[in-house]
Amino acid sequence: MAKQTLTLSFLVLVFILALSSTTLQEVNALGGKVGGREKIGDVKTNKEVQELGKYCVSEYNKSLKKEHKKADPGNNGPIIFSSVVEAEKQVVAGVKYYLKISAADSSSGVPKIYDAVVVVQPWVHSKPRQLLNFSPSPPTK
Repeated sequence: MAKQTLTLSFLVLVFILALSSTTLQEVNALGGKVGGREKIGDVKTNKEVQELGKYCVSEYNKSLKKEHKKADPGNNGPIIFSSVVEAEKQVVAGVKYYLKISAADSSSGVPKIYDAVVVVQPWVHSKPRQLLNFSPSPPTK
């Protein structure tokens, strides 16, 4: 009886290992390294990415109104979304997007680049998108 239980336990363990190995291979085949950042091509024509950029700017402008202060000393008010110019995504508990957004100062019209990080979790009905970070992009060399 003990030998039969041991054999059955071994077979169940082998089955579980085989199943998990297949699942990881399928996930890897879909988009590269699991949990790694992946560059998004054609961001200019990607409607979902452009909509996320608009959302980020809108949330940033809302935070300016709430806090009654400016995050950027050179900024005289809210900013106006132009486009997402670069984007990456990472599969986490949802999808985390790293966006470079072009937006103009509403008073001067001078465009600047901003970095935004937003997480999308469609199954969370109360807040399917959450802006984690929005700040002026550091100058490039």
